[in-house]
Amino acid sequence: MPEVPQVRRLAFNDEEIGMGFNSRTGQAVGSALEGFTIQANPAATGAEVASSISIISTHEELQEALGMSFEAQGRYGLVAGSAKAQFSERTNYNSMSTFVVASVVVENPLVRGRNFRITAEAKALLDSLQMEKFERAFGDSFVRGLQTGGEFYAVVRITSVSTATQTALAAALQAEYNGLVASGEFKLEFEKTKNSASSRSEFTSVMYQRAGSGSTISPTVTIEEVIERYKKFPEIAEASASAYETEVATYDTIPLPVPTPTEQEAFLEALADAREKKLRYIQTRNDVEFALRFPEFFQDPPPASDLLGVSAAYTKLMNAVTSHAVRLSKGQINPPQFFDPGSLSPPLAEPVLPPLVKRESAGSLSAPNAMPNLVGQMADPVVGLLACIQMEGVDHCLAFLGNDMDALGLDPRELGDFFFVTLRSGVQPEVRGDASRPGARVRSQFPAPGSLVEPLSVIILDVS
Repeated sequence: MPEVPQVRRLAFNDEEIGMGFNSRTGQAVGSALEGFTIQANPAATGAEVASSISIISTHEELQEALGMSFEAQGRYGLVAGSAKAQFSERTNYNSMSTFVVASVVVENPLVRGRNFRITAEAKALLDSLQMEKFERAFGDSFVRGLQTGGEFYAVVRITSVSTATQTALAAALQAEYNGLVASGEFKLEFEKTKNSASSRSEFTSVMYQRAGSGSTISPTVTIEEVIERYKKFPEIAEASASAYETEVATYDTIPLPVPTPTEQEAFLEALADAREKKLRYIQTRNDVEFALRFPEFFQDPPPASDLLGVSAAYTKLMNAVTSHAVRLSKGQINPPQFFDPGSLSPPLAEPVLPPLVKRESAGSLSAPNAMPNLVGQMADPVVGLLACIQMEGVDHCLAFLGNDMDALGLDPRELGDFFFVTLRSGVQPEVRGDASRPGARVRSQFPAPGSLVEPLSVIILDVS
């Protein structure tokens, strides 16, 4: 069962050490403490850096990648309204696109208060058992420390009429972030696809940064600028650090009386339910609005009037569940209750969602990294195409090899696309035998046909 932990980290929202904290509203309130000292751990003077590049597939994964999951941030993502929460909304997550998230977090030694003492005013309330007045004035917890350093997040949304192209572009961008391919590789591949009817694509990028000053905190516009900021961010945070997390502890760590575990559990369960419903409503509305703006990505898209009606209905549900969560967090719903749109006045209901089927270009592969069956193929064109795509793009290699590809028993472009996607994701090819020997063929392969070739794995071709 969920409960408010004794010590937790929340996103920084201009709190100060010693301030009280109301877990129901997610806001810092008056201070019940005094006489404390503030210092960092003298035995740990260095910083810690964590970075990641990930392709996410659900709204909750996006929240986790941004450090805003319910488990990590509690009420923060729903009611605090901070700049980071607004950034999360600006990503416009939808299930039709592929999202690549780059993150860098620099963590300096925690600055923490010590030797807290209760003020005379707060002690008077406790002595007279005025717990409700105490919590209203000073909350149920207090700010014990601040985490300084910095955070940088970049979210790139990629959409294409071809699922294979969309996945390939995301893999190319992830590889470029990781330094596995040359700088500018994503831009080169995107330029090839954006004007093609069978692979028309678009991408957007948004960023959030806490740390830095002047030019080092200016917005990143191009993919190249995002990658450069991502790589230089630890230096930026070292030169101009910011507080980005607050360490909050319950008063029973001093100790002081706190709400009962049963009250805390009921509140968190109801709030978690409201948050899950809000995320689902947001994603569904975003899907519908995406179909309104880009009908060319869908097979037989519903009429715009139908989509507008559904979007409006989900907007009402979003507003209603947000209002429910706010009243819940302020203690105006007691005992806590799960959100039920049918109990509202007037009642609301989720509308029937019209089918949204994403359009696929003709001949596209179901999985761009699915291993083709190369056993029995002439070795020279297979290995020649593989070697070329290690250095160049698919179009260049097909034009360069020309008639040599006629000996293939496969579609040269599909094989070229497969090699491009896998090699750009860090896959290492190994050819055993002499492919240039007249009549040489592929006798065996690893992995087996149809297997998904994972990034940073190995492809082995035995030739004789």
